[in-house]
Amino acid sequence: MKNKNILTFFFILLGIIIILAGIYYKENFTEQDFETLFFNMVYGVKNANTAIIGIGFKENIIKIFVLLFLIYIPIIINYFINKKNPHKKSFNKIIYSSIFLIISILFSLIKIGSFEYIKNQNTISTLYEDKYSYEDVKITFPEQKRNLIYIFLESTETSLASEEEGGGWSYTLIPELAKLEKENINFSNSEKLGGALTTKETTCTTSGMIAQTSGVPLKMKIGKNYYGDASTFLPGVYALGDILKDEGYNLEAMFGSDASFGGREAYFKKHGNYKIFDVNTAIEQGKMTKEDKVWWGYSDDNLYSWAKDEITDLASKNKPFNFILLTADTHFIDGYLSENADNLYDNQYENVFAYSSKNLYRFVEWIKTQDFYENTTIVIVGDHLGMQSKFYKEHIKNKEYVRTVYNVFMNSAIPETNSKNRQFSTLDIFPTVLASIGAKIDGERLALGTNLFSGKKTLIEEMGYEEFNKELVKKSNYYNEYLLQNN
Repeated sequence: MKNKNILTFFFILLGIIIILAGIYYKENFTEQDFETLFFNMVYGVKNANTAIIGIGFKENIIKIFVLLFLIYIPIIINYFINKKNPHKKSFNKIIYSSIFLIISILFSLIKIGSFEYIKNQNTISTLYEDKYSYEDVKITFPEQKRNLIYIFLESTETSLASEEEGGGWSYTLIPELAKLEKENINFSNSEKLGGALTTKETTCTTSGMIAQTSGVPLKMKIGKNYYGDASTFLPGVYALGDILKDEGYNLEAMFGSDASFGGREAYFKKHGNYKIFDVNTAIEQGKMTKEDKVWWGYSDDNLYSWAKDEITDLASKNKPFNFILLTADTHFIDGYLSENADNLYDNQYENVFAYSSKNLYRFVEWIKTQDFYENTTIVIVGDHLGMQSKFYKEHIKNKEYVRTVYNVFMNSAIPETNSKNRQFSTLDIFPTVLASIGAKIDGERLALGTNLFSGKKTLIEEMGYEEFNKELVKKSNYYNEYLLQNN
């Protein structure tokens, strides 16, 4: 009897946690698709910030107790009925709790879109056969090659600017970033400040960086996947790092966290053999100790400070360079607020973004004073839309507003053209970055991306956003055979 009670309690508690996890994920991470969740469950658990799980649990603890009481009501009622009438046949608690657990699992699987994913994996798309540009594309670099500093701002989108400027807030959280957009090249979905739409399979940091540096989304194949190893990470893709390495560039990528999280190190090692600087590097070099770790690794204050040293070293060598930087302070939930930040708002996340804007601006101003800047293009982008959905729902009052990923191109090799009222995705950033450092792309299209400096329509402008998204999530034999496995 005791074992049955324990098992019953375990099944019911597990079922409640599964239900609440499904609801919490859907409510808080509206922009995330199942494939992104699938990838992060397989490759993103190791070295993740476990505090996020604790925050989610803390927010749901009362709901757990309330649901536990409600689900136990039939068992409690049955107990008192049996006490009054011991000969009455009791219903089976194990069967009851097992059925509840099964229903909980099915509910959450539906909630997170797993059945839709399975359906898509049984529907074939020829998008890659029809539209993917790679083998026949000629890329020509100028004789004097430009340096490229490529800054990924965690979860940064244009909505954080004011409505007057083109954002979604009634005031601007990011005045410095908005200023950079106004004074430099900003590709926009409107006449004002704007940015890139996100498509399915590009909505987390790893898939967002892959989309912007290789022009393809990150698809998960049912069965064996190959994302955990540098030798097998999308071996059929010809990415930015591959192209620049072939052109003689020195390559380095810097993260404020553990680079292995989400397979990022494997990707950048496979495609360009980038030198990696992350929290482990900082510890090895004596810049910090294990006890100094904060948030995902180290703060953006340290990230920018140490990045200056790395860039100065790269610039001292007699070769063009590409330096990739990924910030971390603005990661959900609520971000990491530096001790140097001002408390301008009641909401911590707003203060985090406000300080991130200032921090980035100071770093860019430093780059502009360096001797190498004249021959250097700076690309500043968000890696994806912000994941903390409630935060944006609470502050964006215009329900028709379209959230887009932040982008700025500074000191581009070619002038601004065709930049406003564009319908494009983060996949189009890939060839656009190459164009910004003076590379000429035959046909103006590379992978699934289109050079936004050109007059050529993007695939979204050709097909429509919904149709393009619909084709992306379907099973692609081309992707599985040639990009995922390089057969």
